[in-house]
Amino acid sequence: MAFSYHLMLFIRARWLLVVAAAGGVVACQSLFRLELPYLPLYATIGIIGVYNILFWQYLRRNDFSEHRPITSRRGRRGWNQAQNIAWAQIVFDLLALFFLLHFTGGLENPFVIFFVMHVVVAGILLEPLSAMAVVAIVTVLLGALGVLEKIGILHHYHVPEVYGSFEPLQSWLFVIGIPAIISAVNVCLTVLTYFMMQEINRRRDRIIELSEEIEKKNAALLLLDSRRKQTMAIASHDLKSPIDAVSSYLNVLQDGYLGTLTDKQMDVIAKSQRRLRGLRNFISDVLDWQTIERGELQQVMEPTQLLDVLRDTVANYRDAAAQKNIALDMKVEEELPLVCASARRMAQVFDNLISNGVKYTPDGGTVTVDARVEDGSIVITVADTGIGMSEEEMQHLFEDFYRAPRVKATHEGTGLGLSVVQRIVQAHHGTVRAQSVVDQGTRFDVSIPICGLTLPPPSS
Repeated sequence: MAFSYHLMLFIRARWLLVVAAAGGVVACQSLFRLELPYLPLYATIGIIGVYNILFWQYLRRNDFSEHRPITSRRGRRGWNQAQNIAWAQIVFDLLALFFLLHFTGGLENPFVIFFVMHVVVAGILLEPLSAMAVVAIVTVLLGALGVLEKIGILHHYHVPEVYGSFEPLQSWLFVIGIPAIISAVNVCLTVLTYFMMQEINRRRDRIIELSEEIEKKNAALLLLDSRRKQTMAIASHDLKSPIDAVSSYLNVLQDGYLGTLTDKQMDVIAKSQRRLRGLRNFISDVLDWQTIERGELQQVMEPTQLLDVLRDTVANYRDAAAQKNIALDMKVEEELPLVCASARRMAQVFDNLISNGVKYTPDGGTVTVDARVEDGSIVITVADTGIGMSEEEMQHLFEDFYRAPRVKATHEGTGLGLSVVQRIVQAHHGTVRAQSVVDQGTRFDVSIPICGLTLPPPSS
């Protein structure tokens, strides 16, 4: 924590002392009617208020360069300046407290304990030698207060309303013993505070050191991640051409242009084609992922009618749903407002969600698509009666390359689809939420803000 903060905190605490002291003097004068020298007391409290204002103004106008290393020239100068201010505040307070005690009974006043408070503050704010110097000043002031009042150089203001005829100042044991006891306590407190602050500072420095190490490692990881993404994007882009070429050669073989193939050979080619399609989809997802990461999606957004995009996507999966006897239902309000979006990317979102619904729904199930206007956004819902997901799987749903263990063996996928969906939706300033129950189905709600324009009723 900044040293100037402690100095300013010291000033705020002093304001409380001024208010408390003024209130106490007023109470002694008006309520208890004690015989005390009230004019000197009010003058002392006023002086405390004046120098507190001066310290406050000085701290506001001066920069101690605490943000600079203490080993630097300006940093060391700022630190020394702050130490001097702390030292001056403590010395002024001790002198003011000396006079406040003198005018209210001297060593007989139990508030003599306030000298201890300043010793603790000195142990926190000052260097060890300076803190011990404060202990010496407190010892001298207390000793001088007792001795000077004892021998009559300073007038002793005894308060008979409080102490009666008992005057402990008549005993040299009291005059010498009180300062000696308080000084011994002060020395112990200073040493204890010093070691405590040393340990706190050691831990603080260790935390700072660890924080700097973490920042360096984080920067290195970010650089490594950036290079990884760049390498993956380049590799994925360069792989597209040879994959397409291999797929074309397999199509030639499959169509019989190079001779008739056996059933076993056709099966191998079909499996190879499926593997290539999976690899092609993976490359497409990676490239889409990179495009979104670079923020390029914002450049192609325009007023878009999502209803048209949604209808086209649903139509693309009618045959796939029919092959599994899945009812693919679309329930959409007419005259949906426009949204500012990339039609191609939103089609990718719907394609991913609907294809997943068809893929993970058993034969005879249902996939329902709905779109409606809610709170200034268009909300598209894709719900299925498929295998669903557990709570643990839901926690990782939108993570890159995540695939639930129980579907890896039975369903192909890259683990990037839903991650790309989330990034696309977020790039459109929207949200995507999911709800799922194992063996009951999954529901996705995609919300995209309306851009304020409307289209004529869509054609049927």
